[in-house]
Amino acid sequence: MQPKIEIFTEKSLTGKRMRMSLSNNKTGESWRSFIPGRREIQNSLTSEMFSMQVYDHSLDFSDPNQEFEKWAAIEVADFDTILAHVQ
Repeated sequence: MQPKIEIFTEKSLTGKRMRMSLSNNKTGESWRSFIPGRREIQNSLTSEMFSMQVYDHSLDFSDPNQEFEKWAAIEVADFDTILAHVQ
């Protein structure tokens, strides 16, 4: 498998977020809680799903206990019709 860098146009994403660290990785839990309700999102544009990490500016990657935000998400047309339980 060859790594590939792609530049995407701006996307509107919605999903579920969870705080975690490298030493306390909850990626599986995050996706298990998101996938059952993803089809209830009425304005999704594709069936593609996105895994996204948001790091604080001060994140030190040498410290596996520092927390960051991880998202399980899908692309939506807008944020006007998002269900309350999918955040």
